[in-house]
Amino acid sequence: MGSLGSMICLPLVFLALRVLLLVNDSRGQNSCSAEESGVEIFKKDVYANFEYKLQESIFFNLNSSALTTYWALPPNALTISTVSLRDGPSCKLCIRINISVNATGLPKLRGFVVQGLELSENTFHSFRILKKKNTKTRDLWKVTYDCWTVKAGQYISVTLFTAPNYGFSVNKKIYITNRDAKPDFQYQHIAEEKIFEVSVPEGPDVYVRLCYQANICEDLETSNKQKIASSQNASLSYENLLPCLCIEAFYTYRDSKRKKKCPFQEHPGPYVKELLKVSVQEIHHHSNTMTVRYASRCSLVPTVTFCRRQNGKCLTENKISVKKHGREYYLESVDRDHHLCFEFSLLNRTHIKCPDRRDRLWNVEVKIQLYYLRLTISSKIPATFSAAACLQNQQTGQCNLQSLIYNVSTQHQIGSQDLQLSLPRPGIGHCIKVWRSDVRFSHEHLICSFDFSHKHLGLLALVTSLVIFTLIFIIYISCNRIWKIFTAPLWRRTILLVYSPDSAEYKTLICAFADFLHNILGCEVILDLWDMNSVSQIGILPWFYQKREQVSERKGKVMIVWTRRSKTMYEQWRNRQINRIGWKDSTNMFGAAMSCLEKDFEVQLDNDNLEHYAMVYFEGLCEKKDIPKCFRKISRYRLFKDLYRLVSHLQDTTCLSPRCLIKAIAKYLRKKLISSEKRRGLQHHIERCKKELGEDVS
Repeated sequence: MGSLGSMICLPLVFLALRVLLLVNDSRGQNSCSAEESGVEIFKKDVYANFEYKLQESIFFNLNSSALTTYWALPPNALTISTVSLRDGPSCKLCIRINISVNATGLPKLRGFVVQGLELSENTFHSFRILKKKNTKTRDLWKVTYDCWTVKAGQYISVTLFTAPNYGFSVNKKIYITNRDAKPDFQYQHIAEEKIFEVSVPEGPDVYVRLCYQANICEDLETSNKQKIASSQNASLSYENLLPCLCIEAFYTYRDSKRKKKCPFQEHPGPYVKELLKVSVQEIHHHSNTMTVRYASRCSLVPTVTFCRRQNGKCLTENKISVKKHGREYYLESVDRDHHLCFEFSLLNRTHIKCPDRRDRLWNVEVKIQLYYLRLTISSKIPATFSAAACLQNQQTGQCNLQSLIYNVSTQHQIGSQDLQLSLPRPGIGHCIKVWRSDVRFSHEHLICSFDFSHKHLGLLALVTSLVIFTLIFIIYISCNRIWKIFTAPLWRRTILLVYSPDSAEYKTLICAFADFLHNILGCEVILDLWDMNSVSQIGILPWFYQKREQVSERKGKVMIVWTRRSKTMYEQWRNRQINRIGWKDSTNMFGAAMSCLEKDFEVQLDNDNLEHYAMVYFEGLCEKKDIPKCFRKISRYRLFKDLYRLVSHLQDTTCLSPRCLIKAIAKYLRKKLISSEKRRGLQHHIERCKKELGEDVS
């Protein structure tokens, strides 16, 4: 029995395995994917709730001109969907067409005509389904047509008509999707606006979005997905340009395959700096441990080292290992100071992250005593501090210890504490180094500027007094010499005054002006009114010739004082009308002077004799237009406006040649003139002459 049972069981097992293989093989060959519609059919078929006859692939005449009543089909009269058709061992996609029409009030309705068009290939498909005669009619007509075979990627347009045609139809379109297809798209990067312009070709609607590619493509916080219709564009904005920034596109239906493009993934170098900047978070300190978090959306992992910031650089110490836990990097036994930092390196790019300056927990102040330095260390935490004198190396920046190390510790209590530490006074060029010595890594604070002056106040006061006294003495001597220079006569220039005797008041003005030249400017003035005895003895013409030769020998100046009356008298003299009633020169001083000087004024411009002449006129008594053309070859001065130029003209042979000095002296003389009684008297005469000569001329 045992052998017989074994012999029977073996064929049964073999038969069972054979059945399972056949079932699996049948499933592999005949099962159809139902991803498109969730429905599977086994053959083409048509279903209707009335007896019908079917005609396919025929072009039907849909003329509705004979109809008198038009009736609109509702949109839900036609619905189309995709289903899977099993055709032997394979599956095909096809379109199921459902018709549902309420025929109430339509006694002549016989059936329906359906026309379909594949748009891309321009393939036509149609069928007509009609009710058989003598068939009982119903209010609601239903038809299901299985089915029209199609392919993925086709656009199908289906239109429903009534038979007879009531003039209106229902049209539906459907795109045959391919679950394995990925949408294609193009993009343009506009860097200055931080956006991507994305476009898709003709086809179904597509969703596009920006994401950061790590393990998965994570959404941007500032950018949402956008829906793009066929042949349209979308603008996707971003905030930070990272090397793992990608563009992803997928169809709007569920579980669509996705297509992704990462523009910067092949050349991430230029964008690593931005990645490190936005990924490195703030540094935190806790129990002498410095921690920083690297929260990157990209899968790039940097190298993190510890560095000390010094002279604008961060010096890396490679022997110090920074530990990592998850996304956090930390370093133990380190002081809290903004000079102690982390350096992140990735693809030859670096980013330095330092603590905030407000995180510093201790500070030091220096007070200089007579023989030592007193350091005051203010600490917010219990700690130990060290200090020593050192000599700084200018090349390396290191400060080498030159003395013993002095230590001080705080008490183990909470709150701010002040510690006192005394050190010997350092030598010239030395510094004081202060650091926290209870941790492994601490920034060394250098104090190199010391002011010892307040310990020598007596000597400083004596030196200061001597310097001030010396400066005052030098200033006094200089001012005294300058005062003598300003107040002493600058020259002994001989000046012959020539004028027109307009009136008795004008003669008084001429005398006042001559007195000004003599007393204020220190000139030797020759004036006929001051030498009347000689004039009466030898006559006016010989006297004038004699004085003119004397001025020429002494290299002096002939100064002509001009007024409006001088112009009138000069014209009378030129016309030889000196005996007219208007001629007021009783001694003919003006005529004699013009006769003597006439030969010098009628020569060429390069005659050296013209350098010995100068013309002066007072403001209000004369204008430039009142001066004849022959006298315009010589220098003219309007007083008191051109006082500086007049002084410079009279000074041209002295040793005081610098222009700035002459200008300063002229300003001083002008100031002295304004403040003097002679000026006030001279101004008084000028005002009276203005009034008198003005009335006379008018």
